[in-house]
Amino acid sequence: MVLDYLDKIDAAYVEGKQKRWSRYGKEWSGFSTPMNKEIQEKIKVDIPETLLLKMVLPYWLNRSAMLEIHYTKKHKIKKSNLDGLKKQCILIKKDISKNKVATFGKLSMLDIARMSIKEVI
Repeated sequence: MVLDYLDKIDAAYVEGKQKRWSRYGKEWSGFSTPMNKEIQEKIKVDIPETLLLKMVLPYWLNRSAMLEIHYTKKHKIKKSNLDGLKKQCILIKKDISKNKVATFGKLSMLDIARMSIKEVI
């Protein structure tokens, strides 16, 4: 179930990259806003996968940042940032697929968002 969200994010990222979406545009928001609301509701109810669902946020933030780098055509200039974000996505996906919560499970959603934003900036 949690991996399905990552697959949806990846599919939207690939489509957005091809169609030159901005992470601030209505196309990306149209996909991500309902998904994020759905995830937040599941986290509030505290389903068994809650800790893994918390790991979707940094994955989504990384993909959003990657999309914006491509949108602004700075992917050659910011190659190291892009590579770093991609590596983080790979690690997060691997942890989720192995049901490995890592440190994200012990953090609040606000802490996770702050960490991810700090990484992107």
